[in-house]
Amino acid sequence: MTRFELALSAYRRHVGRMIFTVLSVAMAFAIFVVLAAIAHGMDGHISMAAAQRLDTEPAINAPLPISYGATIRATPHVTAVTYDTAFEGYFRDPKQRVLVIGDAVPALFDVYPEIALLNDQKEAYLHDRSGAIVSENVAAKMGWHIGQSIPVEDGPAQTNGSTTWLFHIDGIFHDSLPEGSATFMNAHYDYINDGVPPSARKDTVDKFDALVDDPKNVDGVAAAIDARFSNTSPDTRTQTVQEEALSQMRQFGDVAAIITYVGFAVFGSMLLITGNTMANSVRERTGEFAMMRAIGFGRFEVALIVFRESAILVGTGATLGILVGWGLSRLMAPIMTQILLAFSLTWTAIVLAAVLALFFALATGFLPGRQVARMPVAAALRRM
Repeated sequence: MTRFELALSAYRRHVGRMIFTVLSVAMAFAIFVVLAAIAHGMDGHISMAAAQRLDTEPAINAPLPISYGATIRATPHVTAVTYDTAFEGYFRDPKQRVLVIGDAVPALFDVYPEIALLNDQKEAYLHDRSGAIVSENVAAKMGWHIGQSIPVEDGPAQTNGSTTWLFHIDGIFHDSLPEGSATFMNAHYDYINDGVPPSARKDTVDKFDALVDDPKNVDGVAAAIDARFSNTSPDTRTQTVQEEALSQMRQFGDVAAIITYVGFAVFGSMLLITGNTMANSVRERTGEFAMMRAIGFGRFEVALIVFRESAILVGTGATLGILVGWGLSRLMAPIMTQILLAFSLTWTAIVLAAVLALFFALATGFLPGRQVARMPVAAALRRM
């Protein structure tokens, strides 16, 4: 019998207890994976370009005049500015919702260099007034291809009274933006703005996006932009993409604190359950460990057997939990990426889970291992 088989044999006696303990460990690590995905989304998984990008939105629920763009562009350290307006409609079926964002081009590509579009597709988009580009994910989900004409229904009323907008797919891009950022169709601002009749929304935008020359200047630039519009109506609120996402998350409370407290509670419960299982297992086999000591097993060898048992128990549960958590994060991603910049299992989370599993294996095996290593052999044998 190998050392691994010797450690594994302890669980064959109480299969039910082992299964429930493994499931408790798996549940703890599955919750950890989901919490790690939420934390990953809150961190933003932003690129260097995103760290240099500022969003300027109205401080109140009102559109911003397009004329604000020139003032923002004139702010020191701002290298490029784009703006957009958006509306939601549907494609063929009201359940197939489409978010259409009309961007100022070609400034869009200056502010968002992450959008990777082939040159011929980019040229086609720039010169096609009713053109649009979409991400690979959206194209695959909707079944769209380059050259296709897409009617988006239930949009704002046009000058001719129609609420159906026609767009041509000029390009399908791959980008390095977070998962939740590439869930829309990019169109031309001028096409949408010129297509609607005169109203309070005419020649206005939902927000401006500015690219700053250096990440260290973003705070100063944000303050300078807001200061320039402090005495105008509407005034503005400028912040980074990450700050904007965190601001939305704070509407649900202190999410970071909730994640921390839930994590402590889950792992604390798991530690108590697993530790109790290991203590009972060792207590039931005190005589066996005493016999092993009597026939020549050293203190360190019997303690190592206990640690192996603990490692098998925690390791099996952690592996199962990571797989379950990964599956849950995949199922939750379409919903969670609507409020988070990203929601996925990362290698950092996997490594951290492995470190935690090792720590808990050592923690739950330490006291039982110390007990069998220090037991008085003669007294234990007399109790058999």
